[in-house]
Amino acid sequence: MRFLALFYILNYLGAEAAFDQGSEIDYYAKYNEIVAASYSAVDDLDSSVNPNAPPSSLIQNCKNGGQLPSPVPTVEISSPLFHTIKSSSLMAQCGSASICVIPEGITVEMNTDVNIGALIVRGSLKWTDETQNHSSSSSSSTSSQYLCAGYIVMEGSGSFEMNLQQGSGWIYLKNNDAVHPVLRSRAFGAYGTVLNGLNSNSSNPRVDISGRDMVRTWSLLSDPLAVGDTTLSLLHNPHLMGWRVGDRVGIAPTKEQSTGYAQTFRIIAMSSSSNKITLSRPSSHDHDAEFVPPHNSANHPKVAAIMSAEVVNLTRNIVITGDDYEQVNCVNGLPEAVMGEETSVLGCRCSSFRTRCTVGLHTAHMHGGVTRIQNTRIEKCGQRGIEGKYCLHFHQMKNCPECLYKNNAVENSHQRGIIVHGTHLSSVEENVLYDVRGAGVYIEDGNEMWNNFKYNVIICPYPFNHPSLHGCTVPGTSNRIADTRDNQSAIFSLAATNNLIGNRAANSFNGMLIKGGGSGRGSAFDNVCASDAKFGILQGNTFHGHGRFGTYSLFWNYPKVTDQSPLTNGYNVDKSLCEGFDSNGNTRGFPVSITNNFDYDNTFVGHYEAGDIQYNGHHSFNNLNLIYWKETKNFENGCSAHLTGGHYVQGNMALPDQGTFIIENTVFGDSVSLEPNHHCNVGNTGVLCMPQYILHKVKWNNANHARKWVTFQSHNTQGHGANQMHGGIFSLSPHDASIVMQGGKVEHSFFPEGYVSLVSNKFTHLLSAPNDLCIQSSSLGSNYGFIYDDGILCKVPLRSLKVYSRDLISHSAPSMKFRVWYNSDDLGGQNGAADAEQIIGFHQTGGDNSTRKQGFSVPLIPGKDKSYSLSLTTSDGNIPTDWVIEFSDNVVGNRFEIEYIYLTVQGRTCGSNGLISSQHDRKFIWSGDEFMDNSSWGKHGACVGIGPQPDDVSMIDCSISEGLINPVDCQGMCTSSCNNENSYCNCGTKTCHCKPGFAGNDCTIDLCAAARCGEHGTCSALYLGASSSLPVTSNNACICDEGWSGPLCDVNPCLKDGVVRNCSGNGKCVASGDADSICLCDPGFSGIDCETSCEGYCNGNYPFGCATNVAGKIEYGCNQNNGCHYLGSGEQYPNDQFCTYKSEVKSLCKCESLKDCEIIGPCNSDGSCPRPEQIEDGTPCNSVPWGICERGICISNNSQPTISPSTDRGQRPTSSPSKIPTNSPTSNLFPCGCKLCTSEVLN
Repeated sequence: MRFLALFYILNYLGAEAAFDQGSEIDYYAKYNEIVAASYSAVDDLDSSVNPNAPPSSLIQNCKNGGQLPSPVPTVEISSPLFHTIKSSSLMAQCGSASICVIPEGITVEMNTDVNIGALIVRGSLKWTDETQNHSSSSSSSTSSQYLCAGYIVMEGSGSFEMNLQQGSGWIYLKNNDAVHPVLRSRAFGAYGTVLNGLNSNSSNPRVDISGRDMVRTWSLLSDPLAVGDTTLSLLHNPHLMGWRVGDRVGIAPTKEQSTGYAQTFRIIAMSSSSNKITLSRPSSHDHDAEFVPPHNSANHPKVAAIMSAEVVNLTRNIVITGDDYEQVNCVNGLPEAVMGEETSVLGCRCSSFRTRCTVGLHTAHMHGGVTRIQNTRIEKCGQRGIEGKYCLHFHQMKNCPECLYKNNAVENSHQRGIIVHGTHLSSVEENVLYDVRGAGVYIEDGNEMWNNFKYNVIICPYPFNHPSLHGCTVPGTSNRIADTRDNQSAIFSLAATNNLIGNRAANSFNGMLIKGGGSGRGSAFDNVCASDAKFGILQGNTFHGHGRFGTYSLFWNYPKVTDQSPLTNGYNVDKSLCEGFDSNGNTRGFPVSITNNFDYDNTFVGHYEAGDIQYNGHHSFNNLNLIYWKETKNFENGCSAHLTGGHYVQGNMALPDQGTFIIENTVFGDSVSLEPNHHCNVGNTGVLCMPQYILHKVKWNNANHARKWVTFQSHNTQGHGANQMHGGIFSLSPHDASIVMQGGKVEHSFFPEGYVSLVSNKFTHLLSAPNDLCIQSSSLGSNYGFIYDDGILCKVPLRSLKVYSRDLISHSAPSMKFRVWYNSDDLGGQNGAADAEQIIGFHQTGGDNSTRKQGFSVPLIPGKDKSYSLSLTTSDGNIPTDWVIEFSDNVVGNRFEIEYIYLTVQGRTCGSNGLISSQHDRKFIWSGDEFMDNSSWGKHGACVGIGPQPDDVSMIDCSISEGLINPVDCQGMCTSSCNNENSYCNCGTKTCHCKPGFAGNDCTIDLCAAARCGEHGTCSALYLGASSSLPVTSNNACICDEGWSGPLCDVNPCLKDGVVRNCSGNGKCVASGDADSICLCDPGFSGIDCETSCEGYCNGNYPFGCATNVAGKIEYGCNQNNGCHYLGSGEQYPNDQFCTYKSEVKSLCKCESLKDCEIIGPCNSDGSCPRPEQIEDGTPCNSVPWGICERGICISNNSQPTISPSTDRGQRPTSSPSKIPTNSPTSNLFPCGCKLCTSEVLN
């Protein structure tokens, strides 16, 4: 599998793949095509098509107006009589060719268009519907007004207040050579002064921009959009979202691995009572909408997997725009902003990979003060190759809980999108980014903490391998990893301690990349332990269609308890807290979780080296590697599973080396393959290649026998032969194994009935176990040999025994002799000949002297009824006294039961009469980022060779949480307790924030309860954003469990007259319409009820040497002569000798009502659908918010299900919830306090 993954990467890095850092010549050769594919609102002048077209006078007066005269006069406006003047007066005083200064104490109200050379605001500028509607200029339209300047900068205590809910406003940055001393050219923003390295309290500029309030900036397709379609259906009512006819929308690609195209359309029609919008042209591409129900894992909330294209609104009534990009020549000798990055804040710096820069506008707020920009469009932004010049940028703001970017649309950028740099506690919420080159969201230095990135959508509209557009890569920036084909990412972060909740990204090279392994960047350099930072809340994010990773952490990520805090500017003061071990040899981990993330259609998902990170409720579908993980460690709490409550379908599980990797309450679907220690001994990765994988309450629903279920390593990538990478032990948990060993059955087990563990066929000593405890898998049949990679299956659990050596060299190292006696006489049973013996080869990770990772490892059967011995193949056989020995793992004892073996080690004494337990000491051995501290050699582990044996470690009680790690919640830090049901205590601001699915200032609006799904339905609203109180208003408000249907998932077509349709035990019944069902047959079965099998008729095993997926074919047949035949719709086999081994069964008809207050019965005999029937009055419905059915129509109920508010909200929320337009239900809190109460209940 590792070579297949490498093939995919090499394919992406082909000659036409994308821009790398040195692709400047190629970039400029294709620049005109890139510009032609991009869109800017200011250039869309046809008002008959674009109702938001810019004023013609803006184009005439501002665009490409040329350079300012030299020298440029500076004019400070004055008002002897009044503190407030009109912008018409400002224009009269400043003219169009000066640097105009609004001094402290003066407020300018925007009552007319303004076109000046540049603007510095030290007083105030106010621009609202009220000022705009009091225009004194006959040339200015009150519905649309503009401010044009070379730069617009707030200084000192200057403020810029702009709030337009009715009219439209244009902030236009001209390319006129005006250069601000700090923000430089074509800049909009603010600059607070810095004194002695600190933001000055006396300098607090403020920018507050609010465009027309949009309840939602994005939704998802409720139904697929196919080529040729001219209407689409959304999960939310577009009118209630605040969308309008004429708005421009973008639809994300839903193809695999960055091969898709996005599309944009104008809305030409929509209805206030429907979720449909009519598009300005037919769709040119297909876009998927699929809703997968949860798998109902124990102890986990029900979370559905939504594989649906994002639909974003790209229109805003406030637009920050400007002149076209300009290619400027570089200048030699400009000071480097960050050593080694070859960029400068002062302009285009010549470098080894840059001769020119691409200069558009940029916005920034630097140092003290506050910026809040909402419902605004930013375009033609970013200055490629110039440091710090981006579309939206918080720069070194330190602690700024009021700082906010919300509901904005960023499009057509040539250097990243939204940047948070040296800033803590800010919020970036519900923005949409489209056609942004480089990283979409970028967290810059590594010291940023507790910023909130919630419900943003980032769409790359072009395929990564497009011959001219090259995805969203861009060369020549300060970070080739984040921006080029190296690892371009929708979300890129050097800082892990930030909250990422409900974000969605599509079609980039990576979805989210958290980069460890560094010590900070820029001013944070050497002040940050990047690999040791705690994770913030990573929850409910969806990454799909990325060419490389979806969820991704690069290099080392081992979270620890350190002193990093916003109070220290995110710096690690005591670096010793970043070390892997404390002075006593204990590891320092801080367990965190990635909760309910969803990854699909990517190449990889996961990490390189990472520990104390739990995937909780992870959905991973159709990724080449569903999990990709190289090294890990056990959890610091001694209990937790690495994967819990997950659902993995169609792809490879590339599992890591080291530690005990527990997988619990997890479902594996079709076409999943497990790959143990997949990267062990590739380069310097891995240790001894003998991890333990414990499967606890795992459901293996993989019916695909045409793909291996497990693949052991077999390819040596080293230049030596000391490579035992074929290890890895799969075993049921002691709890599950005991059920099987006592004659019971674990349903949906990974193992054949009666078996509980599996290892590679290299460990032949197990085949000598008595009573056929272990067998070669192929002895059960060739098919078993194939799916288990010819491994050894055992009826008892297996555990690892490891010996860590040192100072050996690959070509001269001895082997280890491993012997076993199957009797109950402890070490006394070793007097006679061993029952089994095997020579275990020496393993060395990496080249000679390149690492300390070396030794021997072997799987064995734990228990006191057997004993083992170890010796070397040297003349004396003694194992050196300083080598370290490990048996099994502490977590096995903590979670399940302590395990024991009797062991003799030639040259030393083991425990009490050779008895050692899984609880033995392991200090200084492995922390993930540190291996075998010098204090470990000979003094720690089992059977120590130097000094006394350390005591076994104490048991940890895992019964309370069972190792479940929830998202970070600093409950004790808030002044009063947050309501645990609907809110959590934010670790940065120390105030209560709404949990996903809850809305309102006090988090009392329950968007999931609004759907009122039945017991067999799951709400789709959980991670779709919560700043508004608008619930899902489509027929997918409830996602039905398999076999169930109806708007509320309370109808079971698979249940007739009390009997469940079981599809002959060879498939599963699913709903097909409101009242019909069909059987989806397991591979190898066909027929209406999956009653037909070709086993024993056709030769071999499924798929009998034939294909399983042929375009346009719906039935697949084989015969006894190795023949294959495939049928399209209406076709027949050439004779009756063919057996159908696969068929795509379709129901006679699929009768589903388009109205949620009607239901349609089973198909008529002629394949037609019967007339719909009205659902009982008072039944909940979702096509209007909080609706109920009345006479077959869904009407407003004028009440919302709520729960009790949080007791303490602390500071006001960073942003107020958006209000639904006036024709929606009111938001009165329901007085009875019951989640599901309606007016009927009260009455």
